[in-house]
Amino acid sequence: MNGRIHIYRVFDIGKDVNLEGVQRHFEMSSSAQRFRLNRSSKAMIINQPPLSLVIENSKYSALGHPLDLEVTAKIWHFGAVSMTMSFVLPKGLTWDRLIALGNFLENDSNLHDLAKKRVEQIVTGLGRPVSTVNWETYEDYACYFFQSLEGCEKNAMEVFNRYDVFRLILSENNETLSEQIKKTILDSTFQYSQDDLAVIDWNSALIIEPSGSTDIIDVIEFSLCQLLEMRYYDDLLDERLTYLYSSLEKKRFSIFQNHYSRLSREAAQIYLDISDTVESVENTMKVVGDFYLAKIFRAASQRLRFKDWKDSVDQKLSNLAQVSRLFVGEANEKRNQLLEIIIIVLIAIEVVPLFFK
Repeated sequence: MNGRIHIYRVFDIGKDVNLEGVQRHFEMSSSAQRFRLNRSSKAMIINQPPLSLVIENSKYSALGHPLDLEVTAKIWHFGAVSMTMSFVLPKGLTWDRLIALGNFLENDSNLHDLAKKRVEQIVTGLGRPVSTVNWETYEDYACYFFQSLEGCEKNAMEVFNRYDVFRLILSENNETLSEQIKKTILDSTFQYSQDDLAVIDWNSALIIEPSGSTDIIDVIEFSLCQLLEMRYYDDLLDERLTYLYSSLEKKRFSIFQNHYSRLSREAAQIYLDISDTVESVENTMKVVGDFYLAKIFRAASQRLRFKDWKDSVDQKLSNLAQVSRLFVGEANEKRNQLLEIIIIVLIAIEVVPLFFK
């Protein structure tokens, strides 16, 4: 077999990134270039392509195998960094050994620490404090990429007859999988021609691509970035809504204080900031045709449950808008009460002296 294992880690690094300025900075010290898709570019439009960096080439030992490792990164304008750790498969590797190796790499804490360390270096290079990185919410994924696989040269679908693809995809060393689980994976299988194949699941994917083109795994990588941002903003909205609800319940507001106005401004600002960022993430890659890459992109988004997270964010943004309107209404009510008191006082000032004449 001739191929690679790609292990992904995607992190959110905070506010939007000025990619032009970042490119000028990293061009001095590494291979930095703006990313582009090679095939079916008319089906996919990428607004503000990410900056792609080659971080390092080194050796990495896993299960006794000295593997060639290439570490690359993509910096996205909406504030995400996707790290790719790519391992060349050693010659003579059996399929069972490949499953064990993939399972090891997917769960290797040292590899995760390596990704975090490289992200820290990138963030520091951007002039940001490392504390801006959200280490708790991240995405991980594995892609098994083959340019050739014995017995599958003429028809890539033969891989299901010759190899236990299902155990590899689900990273199961010994488990006997049910037919129901296998069918779920088969439902996410795609072919453009007889000799290529894409099998996409929620945790990993298997790609057979004789041309060596990485477009499919690049599209999957972007889907991971989309998902991460939705998860990040879902958590952020939970935090902000909890704070606003708590403020509404706990504070005893006075007509002489402006708590409602302040909270209304905060809620409106949060709504605008998050809505703008979510829209930017969604519009980064657009599907404009029913070509192969577009199908892969939709399938990856579906398997990663992107729509569920997007619906959750939309609902919470709607709740945030309602909270903002509530605070505006309450603030206006307090102002009206204050005006009524002022009017009563002014009338009293005019009327009361008449009783003492």
